[in-house]
Amino acid sequence: MENKTAFPALPRFSPEELRAEADALAAEEAPRRFAVFALDEAEQDGVILAWGQHFSDGRVVLTGDAAPVHGRFASLRTALRVCRPGGASVHVSWVDPAPEA
Repeated sequence: MENKTAFPALPRFSPEELRAEADALAAEEAPRRFAVFALDEAEQDGVILAWGQHFSDGRVVLTGDAAPVHGRFASLRTALRVCRPGGASVHVSWVDPAPEA
């Protein structure tokens, strides 16, 4: 038996259109960058503990700056657990627009 089902042809992109689609997808899916600060309000001081990337599925990658941390985490909340300096509060400062909740 012969299959006579016709499938529509997939659209063909020019090289420029394909690159534009790739650029748009990269911009849409790019991880959002942030810094994790330790802030000491009494001393009016702060330090960057780590730099992070937040991915669209919620995963986070942290790389320590002043803190000895490097790893992948299931969420930002989980990642911040390793950045708790004694006596200072932790603040997340978004470099890129914060991800939508």
